[in-house]
Amino acid sequence: MIKWVLFLNCVFILNPLVGQNKYNDDPSIIKDPTGYKLRIGDSLRIAVRGETETAVDAIIDSEGKVRVVYLGELKVSGMNSKQVEKLIVNEYQKNLIYQNPIVSILITKYSDRVVFLSGSVNRKGPYIFPPEVEAMNIVEVIARAGGFTDIARKNKVFVTRTFYDVSGQVKDTKTYEVNVEALSTGNLLLGSASRFWIYPGDRIEVPERLI
Repeated sequence: MIKWVLFLNCVFILNPLVGQNKYNDDPSIIKDPTGYKLRIGDSLRIAVRGETETAVDAIIDSEGKVRVVYLGELKVSGMNSKQVEKLIVNEYQKNLIYQNPIVSILITKYSDRVVFLSGSVNRKGPYIFPPEVEAMNIVEVIARAGGFTDIARKNKVFVTRTFYDVSGQVKDTKTYEVNVEALSTGNLLLGSASRFWIYPGDRIEVPERLI
């Protein structure tokens, strides 16, 4: 009896880890395998250990840069925290400011990356992606938005996506028609993709079905 209780305790203790691993391996979510990359709008705290004057709170600007004490602006978007720490260490050493600085980077606030939902879903409005998620299957997004209403036309959902050029200017906008009902039940036409990926900035419109 004691052994059985100990076994159950272990299961419950490990259960959050099991859940996290399942989330990490979730086929309905795309993550960057190399870790979170800093983005425009993220808030950072930058500091050098033992050098109080270097502590600064900064927001990554529209050019992907932050201002670092004694160094000016540095491009950090697209890097992870460890890469930025190494970059700042190298810059301090190269400019003969500190010999062996220990730099720390803390993300104090992630920029919101949202998908907008309208029409026959239970929770309309913005859905904010978890920071580490690059894309999510449309079935998962709608489920996290409370699912369809009773009058939703599940087999004809519209997804509008805007494309940008390298300078950030709008290049094109496309609207896709998605059979979410078939994706969720697996009743797909031969050769059809098993997922439709939703990216931050997409707009999902769920029309009402004809009664």
